[in-house]
Parts: sequence; structure tokens; C-alpha cells
Amino acid sequence: MPFGSSHSVYMANATNQDIHVMVSLNPDWAIADFITDIGLFFIAVGEIKQLVTAVELPKTIATLRDLYQFLKITYMALGGTAAAGSRPAEAVLALHNAIKKNSIPIPAGQYKLVNEKNALELYLNASGIGSLLNASTVSMVVMSGDGKQFAMYNTNSDYSWIATNDKKCVRSKYGSIWQQDPQAGVVDWPVGGN
Repeated sequence: MPFGSSHSVYMANATNQDIHVMVSLNPDWAIADFITDIGLFFIAVGEIKQLVTAVELPKTIATLRDLYQFLKITYMALGGTAAAGSRPAEAVLALHNAIKKNSIPIPAGQYKLVNEKNALELYLNASGIGSLLNASTVSMVVMSGDGKQFAMYNTNSDYSWIATNDKKCVRSKYGSIWQQDPQAGVVDWPVGGN
């Protein structure tokens, strides 16, 4: 498909590290309905729930929104203070690895069409792929390779985005991949989530 064609969401990575993108039909789409390796998430979530007692975690991780909230709370509770090699650090790493294995990787300096069959087959089951291919709006979670920056937002299915080193995801100029158009849209992509 040419750039800017209908139902084409490109994600460009203008950062100095890999990024990982999860695309879903909406934030409340049941994870079990679209992720192929849900077991990785449940193992990581179970480990984190044993360690985090100072804040209330979501009781279940049933939707993309739940997963995103869990990621934010986990980062606040464990991510910033866990020493490398410690049990909390290993639990956070397990969650990040589960996201990486169930998402679309985009190396630094590259871009991908994130709502097309080949990309979605990396982590979605057949019914999830079918639902997304012609959706007019999709939800995205974008996580930096180190797991410190993450954002969740909805986008029209023919908008493209650029992850930047300025802790923002910026809309691309229509018909372009790398030309930023901040007037068209900007999503904060801070350390610890938006």
C-alpha cells in the first residue's frame, strides 16, 4: 500500500532504541481474544502481584487498558527503584519481555506498517487479525526497548506516527513517514507512561 492509503497506520521510530507496538481494536478489547501467548503475561503479572503491596493493582488483566494500567503502576511501584538482578527487577523484566514477545518490534531508525497482516501475525490470533484489518480506529500501546517509556492512544486507521527522543509520539504529515506534523497530533510518551 502507498503511504497515506486508507487503513494504513505506520509507526516510525526516530529514537535511539528499539520500540514495541501493540495494536488492538480498542482499549477494552479482551486480551485473551487477540494475543497468542497470554501465558507470558499471566506469569509476569503473578510475580509482580506477589511483590507489590503498597499500591492497588488491577484485580485482572483482561483488556489492553488493564495491561497498560498495570504497566504504569508496576513502573511506579517497582521500575524506578529495583536494583538490577533483584526479584522486583526480574519481575518487571518479565512483564517487559512478555510485551516484547507479544508486540511488533520496530528497530531504531526504521518504520513499520503496524495494522497489516504480516505485522499482526507476530502476536495476534486469526480472529484478532481479521478484526483489525479493516478497522477505522485502532488503539496502540507503544513501549521503548528499555521499558521505561510507554503510551496508549487511539488513532484513525490512516494516520501515521513517529516515536521521538523528545518523549512524544507525533503524527506524521499525511503521505509522509518521517515528517512530523505536531499540529495534527501529539501524544506524550514519558518515562512511566502517559
